[in-house]
Amino acid sequence: MFVNYKLPILNINSLVSIIIPNYNRASLIGETLDSIIIQSYTNWECLVIDDGSSDDSENIVKGYTEKESRIQFYKRPDNRPKGANACRNYGLEFSKGVYINWFDSDDIMHPEKLKEQIKSLESNKFPFSVCQSYEFHNNLKNINLRYCSLKSENPFEDFLSKKIVWLTQAPLFKRSFIVENNYMFDEELQAGQEWELFARILFDYTNYGIVEKPLVYVRRHSDSISDGMSNDRMWNYYLARRKIYDRFKLKLSSKAKISLYRNFLFFFKCFVREKDFRRAKIIWMTNLRQCPELFLKDHFNLAMGCVFMCFFNKGDGYLSRVSLYDKK
Repeated sequence: MFVNYKLPILNINSLVSIIIPNYNRASLIGETLDSIIIQSYTNWECLVIDDGSSDDSENIVKGYTEKESRIQFYKRPDNRPKGANACRNYGLEFSKGVYINWFDSDDIMHPEKLKEQIKSLESNKFPFSVCQSYEFHNNLKNINLRYCSLKSENPFEDFLSKKIVWLTQAPLFKRSFIVENNYMFDEELQAGQEWELFARILFDYTNYGIVEKPLVYVRRHSDSISDGMSNDRMWNYYLARRKIYDRFKLKLSSKAKISLYRNFLFFFKCFVREKDFRRAKIIWMTNLRQCPELFLKDHFNLAMGCVFMCFFNKGDGYLSRVSLYDKK
């Protein structure tokens, strides 16, 4: 669901708006805000949008707003859908910056992030810049470079096939670029939303700035929303791919279509293994049935995989016979 909220295009010299959705991160958001406060680039504002937290998040953030005027606290209004996407879009409405950086409430900024990426944008005509990231557990003493390629001659296709990858925190956008193209987060999605947004952007724009430095620390921990994948989360990841397929169906190259069909087949198999046959059937009816690269024997094997999983709790032998990775 995309809503045009008629956001104003403002002209405040080089101000960066950092927008952070928050839900029950009282124990972590302070570390995130501390990393923003020590940015070497100081012309920023940070908008924390609370998504109905039941912990002490509000008091924690308000404590920061009392000491640091650049930090602001808002609550998602009741008439907006629950979820980080609505919070991100809502925060954008209040933002005043020339640049926009969506960030997460449990991650950490490298002190040079804003400075390095603004330098990348101001020295070129790029609409946004992306950077590398670190991953860490619990504290910054144990970090690993989450290296993913950022360069591509065909960013949209390579983003679909995961040859290039970046997360929500990595891009710094020009506000005018976001507003003029109405690049809002899809508020219907509860997972996969950043992938869906970036895929939309890369379909339209292939030029962007690259900073080959890790300027974000992405936290991995037991209650991270990035860890594990429930059936509901998996379904939203599928829906994100389906939205991109439906949106650009008539304009997709054969390579892009194959990448998306591989995703559909992957999620179909996952739901069959989880015995969520209702969702598996929807994927087959909506996407796999029309895939020109799947033949009668493939559909037979998928059907037998469902039958054997349903009645005998096994069926991987049939499912594994169907693959689209030999297609180009």
